Amino acid sequence: MIVRNPIAAGSFYPRGSSDLRTTIEKFMRRAEVEKRNVLGLVSPHAGYIYCGKTQAMVYKSIPENTTFVIIGPNHMGLGAQASVMCQGVWKTPLGVCRIDSELAKKILEKSRFLKEDLHAHTQEHSVEVQLPWLQYLFSSVNFVPITIGHANPEVYKDVGYAISDSLEGNMMVIASSDFTHFGESYGYAPVSGGPGNILPYVEKVDMEAARAVAELAPERFLDIVQKYRATICGRASITSMLYAVKKKASKGTILDYSTSYEISRDINALVGYCGIVLE
Repeated sequence: MIVRNPIAAGSFYPRGSSDLRTTIEKFMRRAEVEKRNVLGLVSPHAGYIYCGKTQAMVYKSIPENTTFVIIGPNHMGLGAQASVMCQGVWKTPLGVCRIDSELAKKILEKSRFLKEDLHAHTQEHSVEVQLPWLQYLFSSVNFVPITIGHANPEVYKDVGYAISDSLEGNMMVIASSDFTHFGESYGYAPVSGGPGNILPYVEKVDMEAARAVAELAPERFLDIVQKYRATICGRASITSMLYAVKKKASKGTILDYSTSYEISRDINALVGYCGIVLE
């Protein structure tokens, strides 16, 4: 059996199971949100210290689901541009999550662009960091891991529709994505000045993009990304998720917005985080 060991433990979230559970509990207690009939969602994938508040808002809102399809960006550029793992388990400090092989193979068969590829997932954190939240909520977690790098929008549509045509019953699609990355280290600084100039600009870009997601408008979302040259790392994940749930979802809600500045106070390496659910 293929075992994918955690690579983000000790950096993005605590390495010890007790510390990890305590960290998630702290954010969950503070999240005030009602349960919803969630079909798809957007959750950030930064270190929990920065985006845990936003992650808690979306995860506390979801009902119990049988299987999750988690789509993350391919930050490392390893393996196939659009990849899926079809067998094995993923470990985190909270235990083991099993890949739903039947569903993964069904999605793979329906897509023209997805490739079965383990290599793309070995060093990628974006899917992994979502799993402890699901493990905290549910006694067992079955999921399908997918990563997509920046590509032609036709790839996003193809993967989304392949997921849509494969889902049955009580299943959910999770798009793992941070929003705007601002600062010289990210190669994106369209405005200058202090927090009074930069924070409102980043929030404007992020909220315009988030509203397009909440309104189930994948093409408009991509237009906004292009318009602002927005550094939304999971644009592929978000767009594919939108196509995956578009036939069944009827509304979306932006549950939370935050930035790394709230914790780091560093305006030169700023990242936005949006928590969005689609019902």
